[in-house]
Amino acid sequence: MRKKPYLPRTEANRIIWLNNFADKIDRYAATFGISSDEVTLIKKMAVLYAYIIQLIASSKAFTKSLTRFKNTLSIAPHGTTLGPIPVSTPDTAPELTPAGIFTYISGIVQRIKSNTVKYSPTIGNDLGIIGEETVFAADDYVANGTAVSKVTYVAIEFDKKNVDGMVIYSLPLGSSDVSLMEKIGTANYSPFHDTRPLMEPGKPENRYYQTHAIIHDAEIGHPSEPFSVVYTA
Repeated sequence: MRKKPYLPRTEANRIIWLNNFADKIDRYAATFGISSDEVTLIKKMAVLYAYIIQLIASSKAFTKSLTRFKNTLSIAPHGTTLGPIPVSTPDTAPELTPAGIFTYISGIVQRIKSNTVKYSPTIGNDLGIIGEETVFAADDYVANGTAVSKVTYVAIEFDKKNVDGMVIYSLPLGSSDVSLMEKIGTANYSPFHDTRPLMEPGKPENRYYQTHAIIHDAEIGHPSEPFSVVYTA
């Protein structure tokens, strides 16, 4: 059994979560000794975070509109009427706060939860600070992986999905017999780089791989299906 973090992974959902926390923290401030200055700062952090995430989104949209304008300007038939040059007009920026918004909020959450006399699941649910219990069946886990040919190496990409990392297996160069898979390395973070050189410089070759998940350095579950890539270097 593993605990899923209460903080959402996506930025859009973090805006929703942080706004809820900021909106409701007032009602619990006195109970858990959270000062008015801390409450004010949390609310400012929520506003600033939402502004920055929305600014990033609008900046991406602005860049796309500029690219469309540039393409029309550059390669449209001569005489094509151009619309107005796109202009970015962001909203007025809110007040800056200290960095480390979610680090700071985490400290507040710990203070709330550490007060075992006054804290309750009802409060936790209201503030959105209770993670979900997820069942993790190590024996049923199936590893995953893909291979991407780069300029000087093959990148083995994978999603850890609640494990510590992946053991990377590969066939000896020149072999296509999947029963001969041998360990070439371990990676705690994706991607793993297979830097073995080509057997014959300049001659592309097929590379075959398989991954196996690990927890505390021990392989668990089932290996991935074998996967391959043509490495050209």
